[in-house]
Amino acid sequence: MKCHLCGCDHTIEFLNLGKQPLANKYPTESQFASEEFFPLQMFFCPECKNVQLGTIISRERMFEDYYYLSSVNAGLVRHFEGLARNLADAKFVVDVGSNDGILLKPLKEAGIKALGIEPSINVSKIANDLGLETVCAFFDAPAAAQVEKSYGKPDVIVASSVFTHLEDPHQFIEAVRSLLADDGRFIVEVEYIGNILRHIQFERFYLDRIFYYSLTSLKHLFAQHGMIISDVEHIEPHGGSLRVTIKAKGPHATESGNVAALLEQENETLTVRKLEEFRSMVDVQIEALRNLLEDYKKSGLKVAGYGAPARVSTICNYGNIGPSLIEFTVDDSPLKQNKFTPGTHIPIVTKTHLDSHRPDILVVFAYEYINDIRKKTDGSYRYVMPIPPTELA
Repeated sequence: MKCHLCGCDHTIEFLNLGKQPLANKYPTESQFASEEFFPLQMFFCPECKNVQLGTIISRERMFEDYYYLSSVNAGLVRHFEGLARNLADAKFVVDVGSNDGILLKPLKEAGIKALGIEPSINVSKIANDLGLETVCAFFDAPAAAQVEKSYGKPDVIVASSVFTHLEDPHQFIEAVRSLLADDGRFIVEVEYIGNILRHIQFERFYLDRIFYYSLTSLKHLFAQHGMIISDVEHIEPHGGSLRVTIKAKGPHATESGNVAALLEQENETLTVRKLEEFRSMVDVQIEALRNLLEDYKKSGLKVAGYGAPARVSTICNYGNIGPSLIEFTVDDSPLKQNKFTPGTHIPIVTKTHLDSHRPDILVVFAYEYINDIRKKTDGSYRYVMPIPPTELA
């Protein structure tokens, strides 16, 4: 398979997670029979250290109707409030993939001019109904031209947890370049392949996300468009991500020591040998989780989940884990409640369901927010992290 970033023919398949449904499409019972499944294969490019899917589903199909709301997650709300504080000197911010306005809200409260661009019809309506101005569109050259005509050029463009989803990052970057002020900043927050490999987070691979970036692959990508990475920092969301600041090449754009240090580190950690080690651990982890759930069942313990993020689909479909092992899972998003997990059809319920159907065990699928979840549930359950399967003290 050709690498979609550098164009070489040297990609290597390193992981095959079998047939998977669309992870962020939560079916009702009447939709079970019409669910479609697609191969989930991961390929690595040794040339630019890019990781990409083998099967690409059209972005229109994935995102015009979407079930992920950022603002139901207290941890993410705090994260974007912090990002808004970091942008206090901005004059005009465009947030691409703005979801329900999670960044627009603190920017507006700080008196910073801000505009969201969000392709999901249902989610952009939620933001606009809250008074958070959002254009419902995929971000491309025509959308960029319309924003410039109506609002002017922003000095900051943000794309948080968007870049991995792009079918053609080259076109996206050209649209950013055309819209961004000459001395502006493009801030990308992107799930980091280094953390996925280090922590055996295979559940973060699903069909929504086409690319899984390293800093090396991002540097190679932006260099093709006359841009450089001026800074990088590690951030917490989505199991460990990178916040990357990109600028057009010029006297105002220099590369920080953080960039050089991480690029050097990736030369040692992102190798074919490391990927082979990762692959061998994936089956160990999923088998351990299934064995743990079966042991609970044999012991007569009732097991439920907390959270129905996209990774539930990858974990449960690859591990053949359904409602016989996890009776239901709680999710705080009203768009997911009263539906089912993709493929394995575990019921998704409200938190009040715990009052009448109290389990002994809660598998915390939204594990990076374990502290918030413990507070919501009064810390009164036995909590299990799914990957690696660990019962918390």
